[in-house]
Amino acid sequence: MIQVSYVSRSKEAMTPEKLLGLLLECRRRNQALGVTGLLLYGNGTFLQAIEGDDEVIDELVSTILKDSRHENVQVLSRKSITEREYAEWSMGFEQVSGEDLGQVEGLASFEPDDFTFEYLSGNAPVVDSLLQHYREPHWDQIIGELDAKDRVIRHLEEALARVRGRAQITRLALEGITEAIRQGKAGGSVLQLCEATLESLRPAREH
Repeated sequence: MIQVSYVSRSKEAMTPEKLLGLLLECRRRNQALGVTGLLLYGNGTFLQAIEGDDEVIDELVSTILKDSRHENVQVLSRKSITEREYAEWSMGFEQVSGEDLGQVEGLASFEPDDFTFEYLSGNAPVVDSLLQHYREPHWDQIIGELDAKDRVIRHLEEALARVRGRAQITRLALEGITEAIRQGKAGGSVLQLCEATLESLRPAREH
């Protein structure tokens, strides 16, 4: 398997509805391809890590390079892996904020406004710190105090990651619906958005 990370600019402003549509599309595609990963977004900038079989990932990167929603796509790393780092996510997602980054090792001087194509493409240590921070559940202290076997801890970490991912999808859906209502555009597209969101939130056994 391999893992590839890249940074790119968005060609157009990404509203909550567009972000949600992109995320749901990525999750459907990645589940079908056996791809896992994490997508970060902020200031019109995407930072993504994807992992899976070599040929699948290389073909997916080629598709991303041609995607009209991106511009200035720059591959930051391509490395062989023996174990997935994002095994619990077909596509994890976070909108980058500065609320807690100041406490993260390697990000003490990082500001939300620094999350740009220019800054990230030239700062590999910051990219690594960002991906590691958002990859890990943020309940490390609680988990560290549990007197449990490694398997139990792993199950808890995966459950917490799934909860966090569901919260991100729900927030994007609510933001998109709210914006559509404010603009008087709460029509069929909003209904489709709600249906797609509900479908993505159902447990896998219900699909």
